[in-house]
Amino acid sequence: MTKLDMEYDDVRTNDSSHLQSGSGVNSKIDYKFASKGPQIKAALAASMGAFILGTIIGWSSPVQPQLQSNSTESGDGDSMWIAGITLDDNQMSWVGSLSNLGALFGALTGGILMDKFGRRSILMVMSLPYFVAWMLITFAVNPAMLYTGRVLGGLAGGICSVVSPSYLGEISMPSLRGLLGMCFSSLLCAGILVTSLTGWLNWRLISGIAAIDPILLFVAMLFVPESPYHLIKTGRPSDAEKALKWLRGPDYNIAPEIMQMEARLNAELAEKFIPSDLFKPWAIKPLLLAVSLMIFQQLSGINAAVYNAVAIFESAGSTLDTLVCAILLNLDQLVVTIASSLLVERLGRKTLFVISESVMCLSLVGLGTFFYLKENSSTDPAIIESLSWLPLVCLILFIAAFGIGAGPVAWLMTGEVLPSKIKGPGASIAVFTNWFLAFVVTKSFVNIQEALTSAGAFWMFGGFCVFGTLFGLFLLPETKGKTQEEIQAFFNKRK
Repeated sequence: MTKLDMEYDDVRTNDSSHLQSGSGVNSKIDYKFASKGPQIKAALAASMGAFILGTIIGWSSPVQPQLQSNSTESGDGDSMWIAGITLDDNQMSWVGSLSNLGALFGALTGGILMDKFGRRSILMVMSLPYFVAWMLITFAVNPAMLYTGRVLGGLAGGICSVVSPSYLGEISMPSLRGLLGMCFSSLLCAGILVTSLTGWLNWRLISGIAAIDPILLFVAMLFVPESPYHLIKTGRPSDAEKALKWLRGPDYNIAPEIMQMEARLNAELAEKFIPSDLFKPWAIKPLLLAVSLMIFQQLSGINAAVYNAVAIFESAGSTLDTLVCAILLNLDQLVVTIASSLLVERLGRKTLFVISESVMCLSLVGLGTFFYLKENSSTDPAIIESLSWLPLVCLILFIAAFGIGAGPVAWLMTGEVLPSKIKGPGASIAVFTNWFLAFVVTKSFVNIQEALTSAGAFWMFGGFCVFGTLFGLFLLPETKGKTQEEIQAFFNKRK
């Protein structure tokens, strides 16, 4: 018996009698006596998968100079016993982008796996491929081992990208769902930052340290419950009661919420899910919304801006080390993402998304204008020098704007708006879209620059942000403070 099972037994009460005297499915549930602490603990544990994904995403940037240097394996003394690896530009490009490719396939399978085996179980199992991925990278003796480790890590990350937001949306009460839903993005950014902070170490040591995180994920998930809704859906109502009691605390009457979940499930099970359900009005509208959020997130140009970060800092006349530049940008993104988690229940998802897209558009226009003037031979050098501050300010502002809205809101609302009946396949489609575009933009950005110039590339992404702003203003609904039932009722009634 695990510690979690013993805690369940401690909080087991006569809730079966409450189920008969509940206030009804459609009545307003009173969360006044619900504990917040257990929900926060569960959210942080489930978001460890996002932290590990962040370390995978952030790994290639600080280690690139080492992997492309002939002296990588000598001089430190801590890796001389392993054969050295030196990568050319093309190989390094694949090392950087293969995690996105692995995430594509992970996204496609994540929804099916979590519906069949449960959210908690899959997150625990993902600690294994994460660990193996880091071990392959740590002890790599050739590029093939690096490639395999990156694909495997991306695969686990793609699955976690589907499962974690769904789990967070299902365990949270409405007043906390925005804050806890942001845990995924916040820990993702934290993982990227931590990798940057260790960038001065040998790349094998960085990878070995990162291999500890999957163990922490497995241990953390041992102490939190499965999603109560999933337990009800799989015919385990007693376990669902224990899980919800653990999440809400002993002073909370779980009866109305359990009844609400059962009523929702009965409505969904009235018809067995078939693939054509995805095209029915009650499903296609929230699905298109989730996919659109992912499209605007990736076509905002976030990868393009980060890819060009060093060049932008140099254009601004900065003498800072490239590693320090990366740390500053990643810290910028983490701070605003945390700030967003505190503002999301005050300002709402819609407001943050619109502000984010608008500010990103202005920043990209500023970046494009600077590079246009710099690339234009007729521009007076004095003008370029007088505007040397512009690219640096625009880049910092762009990263901040992304972190406060377009980045986290897409993950949060994907977990909120998809109906439970199609959450598995729907989340897979949305997350697949995200990772597919991330791979395409990362791999093709150099070609885009060659075809359109740097200025044209930034203006192109700025144009996408204009469409993102219009989408947020006219098509994006507000889900702040709404229950799952209220959100689905909105889509069912809206023409």
